[in-house]
Amino acid sequence: MQQYSFAISSIHQFTSRKHDLYHQWEKMCNHEEVSTIRQEINSSWKRCLSKRVDPLRQQAPVVFTEATLKQKKEEKLELLRLVEPYMDQLYEQLAAEDILVMLSDSNGVILEGKATARGWSMVEKLHFYPGADWSESGAGTNAVGTAVAERKPVQVFGAEHFCQGWHTWVCSAAPIFDPVTDELLGVLDISGTMDRVQAHSLPAVVHQVDRIRQDLSSAFMTRDVPTWRAISDALDQPLAIFDTKLRVVRLNERARTVLGLRAGCTIQDLFTEDNASSLDSLHWNTPTPVTFRSLKPGTWVATLYPYHVANRLLGGLIVFYPIKVSNNSTRSPSASFHISTIITQNNEMIRLIEKAGKAARSDMNVLLVGETGVGKEIFARSIHESGPRGREPFVAVNCGAIPRDLLASELFGYEPGAFTGATAKGRPGKFVAADGGTIFLDEIGELPLEAQVYLLRVLEERAVVPVGGTEPRPIDVRIIAATNRDLEEEIQRGRFRADLYYRLNVLRFRIPPLRERKEDIPLLVRHFLLKCDDTGIPWVVEDAAMDCLMRHSWPGNVRQLKNVVAQAVFNAEDHRIRLEDLPPELVHSADGTTTGLTKDNNESAPVSRFNYRKVVNREVLEHALKMTDGNVSRAARLLGVSRMTVYRKAKQYNLST
Repeated sequence: MQQYSFAISSIHQFTSRKHDLYHQWEKMCNHEEVSTIRQEINSSWKRCLSKRVDPLRQQAPVVFTEATLKQKKEEKLELLRLVEPYMDQLYEQLAAEDILVMLSDSNGVILEGKATARGWSMVEKLHFYPGADWSESGAGTNAVGTAVAERKPVQVFGAEHFCQGWHTWVCSAAPIFDPVTDELLGVLDISGTMDRVQAHSLPAVVHQVDRIRQDLSSAFMTRDVPTWRAISDALDQPLAIFDTKLRVVRLNERARTVLGLRAGCTIQDLFTEDNASSLDSLHWNTPTPVTFRSLKPGTWVATLYPYHVANRLLGGLIVFYPIKVSNNSTRSPSASFHISTIITQNNEMIRLIEKAGKAARSDMNVLLVGETGVGKEIFARSIHESGPRGREPFVAVNCGAIPRDLLASELFGYEPGAFTGATAKGRPGKFVAADGGTIFLDEIGELPLEAQVYLLRVLEERAVVPVGGTEPRPIDVRIIAATNRDLEEEIQRGRFRADLYYRLNVLRFRIPPLRERKEDIPLLVRHFLLKCDDTGIPWVVEDAAMDCLMRHSWPGNVRQLKNVVAQAVFNAEDHRIRLEDLPPELVHSADGTTTGLTKDNNESAPVSRFNYRKVVNREVLEHALKMTDGNVSRAARLLGVSRMTVYRKAKQYNLST
């Protein structure tokens, strides 16, 4: 729950507070000691005095020309598109009172506003419009500037404003923080004259900012797929989220205990002086691996993922992996990938695991078939580590991710100077790296025909010839391949070699999609919750949320479920996952029956939170109230409408609340 204080809590306070505040303001102007002033206002006044802001100021400075403002808005287009619908909602609710809704950037300069013609005329002389500087330096104590300075929601009433020009106004504002790095993105503000403003305007702003933050979180999941996938896939590894100053803002328990990281420290603290330059990678735009020796014992490899919002670099994610010393005689398989640890209660999966256990004890080639996200690599690792090669290397190769002209050198290695750009020492390649163990060829159907010829020769001769070389090198490698394609159809179309297919398709396993084994969803949710949070505090998934998860079709399968659980944990409070903590698109699409859908000729369409007046019919509202156990606040949040709308519609449709 956010902490903030009100300048006024009811309309009855207006008159008495107004005169007392003006008296305190006069004392402040005369450099006398003030009393009965809220702490954040007193602190702001002191900051304004130290900056020599004129308390008699009647206009805020305009710092952006029309051209500059246009450029700034283009730079913030992503944020503006996300925030503007929420501004429209506030404006529609408050327009009759001539209330203004404003959005500033992180420095307090107004970027966008919503107001009636009368509202704009009222603030024209104050310069309370886009392009004007409403930071504390520019306009003294005010809701926008003080929210920037205090980094929390603020309401400023009458003479609490440092500058006399806005003493007849009441302003309520809340800062918008990036949900990943906590960087300030902007401030949302509601302002009106004292005879018009409502006492509850601050909670209204805070509520909209909370919803904006949820949308930012959802946008992060959608836009920054590599970064979010890294978070989901590395839950067992130390990881930290850092800001533009390389300061850690979030981290998991593994990063605390294994690496000694703490929130507030910089990630350079983990490096020796010689390796600190690795962090210059913040200037790139793609995930970048770095290797270094930490101040803690052992050598680590880390991947840095940059993070942008509205074309602005806000920081990134760093995921750490220990480099294990290769010692085949003492290395032991990881218990986490044993075949018996695969989570399921589905009969088909249980039979599949039994067969995979037999396959693990053999040395035959394996072909895993299944949709994206079903867990083919987990099966491959489990087969490897449950068998006699479990103490040897497991090398995973995504055949679809390697550029065509680099495939041969990546898989089979190359000799020194084999081609332009080749290293002086050459490279052994993935097959040599997997010697004695298992190579996992994921997305084998993406392999071009010329590379398939190379691979077939390796399978037949059990040896590789590096690019630029002439001497074959014998290898002892078990091959597990995987695909989400129909390879027999690919053969018919001339895109996959039949002889290679028969070589790979010795033991074939089809891994069923999640929609065919929905009884596993509660087990998997519980498992992912434990991996997301190791505090030991039990998580509760409310029935409505679990019902939504059970009814979703899961086109992304287990991987998608894992990401959704991680996002729900990110959004949830008090270790309780509610329906509104799930991604909106999931809630709106679960089998076409979830709240937010209307039915027309047996076809379903998602409800937009921005045109709810047209679509919140009896069926939708009744379903929302049912899924939230009659909780009006949660039903309103789910539908994207105000509580008053829910009450009004419930009365209209004769529904009890």
